[in-house]
Amino acid sequence: PLTIEKYYREKLLWPLIETDLILIFEDYREITDKNLIIAIEVKYFPPKKEIDLDKQLRQAYREFGQPLRNLIYGFDSIVLWHIFHEKVEDEKIKSYTNTVNKTINKLCLPMLYFATKLLDDKFKFYQPWNIDYNNIEYVLNYINNSCAEKRNPLTIEEIEKYRNAIKVTAGIP
Repeated sequence: PLTIEKYYREKLLWPLIETDLILIFEDYREITDKNLIIAIEVKYFPPKKEIDLDKQLRQAYREFGQPLRNLIYGFDSIVLWHIFHEKVEDEKIKSYTNTVNKTINKLCLPMLYFATKLLDDKFKFYQPWNIDYNNIEYVLNYINNSCAEKRNPLTIEEIEKYRNAIKVTAGIP
């Protein structure tokens, strides 16, 4: 089978892409081309004993590197999405997500962050704002609109090879 390494006749960056979700929207602004390709790193926080949840929340800071790594692979935008189980307390979610959001903003990291709680197929937002439950269509529209504004800071030349590989793999012209 044809691999990216064989196609470009060179060794690829390591580690390879391991993103949880890839979304592709039409890019009306055509900044890179006609596609807005987004990598989403999802972290789910199930209900746990208090001490176990605190440990999991502390470890979640390690997850900044995963979405940032996707920038070198040619994604237009990256998202870190924390999804909390409905039984996780609102105050714990607010405290934690405020800290994560501040960290991303203070460091000017080129990623979109949002945190939600899932209940009956709807998402309650905690970041970037605190609003009531919305359906998945609303979430996707939010991702599309927000990512159109928060772009990969690398130049097209730096990422073009990998971006083209993503497009070929996804069957995008």
